[in-house]
Amino acid sequence: MFCPNCGTTNSFEQNYCRGCGLRLDGIVEAISSQFPSEEYVELQRRRARFERTGRLCLLISGVIGLALLLYAAVEFKIILLGPGIPIGAAIVALIAFLLLSGFFFNYPKLFMKAKSRPPDENPPAAVITAKLIEDRPFDPASSVIEGTTEFLKVPRARRKD
Repeated sequence: MFCPNCGTTNSFEQNYCRGCGLRLDGIVEAISSQFPSEEYVELQRRRARFERTGRLCLLISGVIGLALLLYAAVEFKIILLGPGIPIGAAIVALIAFLLLSGFFFNYPKLFMKAKSRPPDENPPAAVITAKLIEDRPFDPASSVIEGTTEFLKVPRARRKD
């Protein structure tokens, strides 16, 4: 909690501000009424948990539906073409996807080396930047009060004889 007077960070258990000494009891009571109740927080947690479970169930039902659809397609192909064709097609697809995955995993290592170069063994010579700006002689500007002290009255020193 921040003190409304000076902005110092204080904990809710403190009665007085560490920075300015303002009494914080009434402020803590006013702020605590704005926090959600424990029942509401628990209700929100349960709601989030049920939503995640619902998404998981939807995902699982989608996978099962896709599997049933693929099974029906494979069964139909077996009826039309015979039992050997779908197995051969599955083996060809497996090999093709294994080759593609190997290509995609190794592509950055093989073909993207030009973008990331190793550090040079002989770094370029350091550029001297001090000579880039012309060195001009420094002429100090005259002071505003220069030459005006001569008009001041100087008291004469009294001599003691």
